[in-house]
Amino acid sequence: MTNVRGAVGYLGMETIKNLALASEIFRVFAPNDCIPQGLFESMQLHAHRTAAIAGVLPVDPKIRDLTVLAALLHDVGRLILACKMPDKFCAVLSMTRDQKCEAFQAEEELLGTSHGEMGAYLLGLWGIPNLAVEAIAHHHRPTRIPHNDFDCSLAVYVADLLDHELERHPQDTTGSELRAPDRDCLETLGLLPRLAEFRELAIQSRSQNNESLGLS
Repeated sequence: MTNVRGAVGYLGMETIKNLALASEIFRVFAPNDCIPQGLFESMQLHAHRTAAIAGVLPVDPKIRDLTVLAALLHDVGRLILACKMPDKFCAVLSMTRDQKCEAFQAEEELLGTSHGEMGAYLLGLWGIPNLAVEAIAHHHRPTRIPHNDFDCSLAVYVADLLDHELERHPQDTTGSELRAPDRDCLETLGLLPRLAEFRELAIQSRSQNNESLGLS
């Protein structure tokens, strides 16, 4: 692209709006100085990779842009904690490290809620569509709500799960390294038989995303 008009025409207005919103949120909720900058950068990269994966999963084309937006913003609650409650954020990090649990589990133990619900509440106040707010609120516990086919909430859950799994176990082609709760959740949702299909889409998406970010 050599000009703004061409870039907008290529990406589309919805993509431009999503990127602008995400950039502003990451700017407004920059973590407290006590939070390592590298952690903040890894959160940004994870958000973009998760959105890229969600964009290639088999959701209804009518909700694809909204699904990508939800995936891009699914961890905004972590930004809120890191910016506004850095002591709580650091306590969560310590608990996840010491007890080898997930961040949302530590948050529920320490705070009585998780970053999913916190981020969803804020974005709901900001007028983000309910479909995306619901997906963000339940992206760690998708079995709490009913689903119609492979909807926005399931796509965000799967995209987030796969990006983390590909970071932890890049050579696991069968999903054998999945944590038991995640495997149980996929099975309950009827998605476990499609894990290999989703994983292949995620690998392709991550590769393309890394190329676009100059990380390959």
